[in-house]
Amino acid sequence: MVTFVAVMKRILDYSLLITTVGIMGTACKNKPVKTNRNLTDSSSQNPVIASLKQQIQQNPDSVRLYDKLIDQFTTEKNYTAAIDWCDSLLNRNPDLNFSYWFVKGDLQRLALQFDAAIVSYQNYLQRFPDDEQVMLNLANTAAEAGKKESLSMSDEIMSRSPDKEIQASGYFIKGVYYSRIHDYGKAIENFDQTIINRYSFLEAYVEKAIAQYDQQQYNEALKTLDQLIHVNPKYPDAYYWKGKCNEALNNKTDALKNYETAFGLDKTFTAAKEKADSLR
Repeated sequence: MVTFVAVMKRILDYSLLITTVGIMGTACKNKPVKTNRNLTDSSSQNPVIASLKQQIQQNPDSVRLYDKLIDQFTTEKNYTAAIDWCDSLLNRNPDLNFSYWFVKGDLQRLALQFDAAIVSYQNYLQRFPDDEQVMLNLANTAAEAGKKESLSMSDEIMSRSPDKEIQASGYFIKGVYYSRIHDYGKAIENFDQTIINRYSFLEAYVEKAIAQYDQQQYNEALKTLDQLIHVNPKYPDAYYWKGKCNEALNNKTDALKNYETAFGLDKTFTAAKEKADSLR
């Protein structure tokens, strides 16, 4: 498996998943996957990318170089380009590079291309039907897309193992589904079960707080986020959403402070910076 999974941590750092959204609780429309890009065009790109492309031209069979390029594009959040390079590997040798269906699915999730990611994971599972990690990724992606089948997928995965990590993951996926269809009561119930099974499941606290925020239960959301900060005081999303709640309560001083903290913990968190700038 390629090494790029380490750089996905900010967005999809669910323990059941490879990475993240930092998904901020709003379902986005799927975007089309662009393919057939000129994969050797290095114009308007940084020297690292240009160098890697040149090396690949000279060593077209080096998967290691492809991995490095996918890493670089992922670091820059240029997911479409990273997906294109996965396609290049799959087209070059579909059998030898079959695992890149998994990689491609993760990248498509990062790009919020949920329907396309589902297809990629399904292709991977045709060969490795018992890969628990990919099954979880597939179920979570279906939940993000608001697909009801994510519930039965979760139940099936949970029935296979009493392990608390698996149970927590299954409840989390259900919570995401219910949150995306705006059934916030059931969403919160499942996020609570997630936390019961694994108290350090940070994203469950965030998603629960978002569900409370969407119901205008701002003080309850703040309590949830304070619980999260007790578990991990350096988790930027907790402060970002505290800022959102403070702002909704017209407490702009605390909102600014929390947005600044979120950006201070993660300099790539541009949404937090923009919020802070708007309150200054």
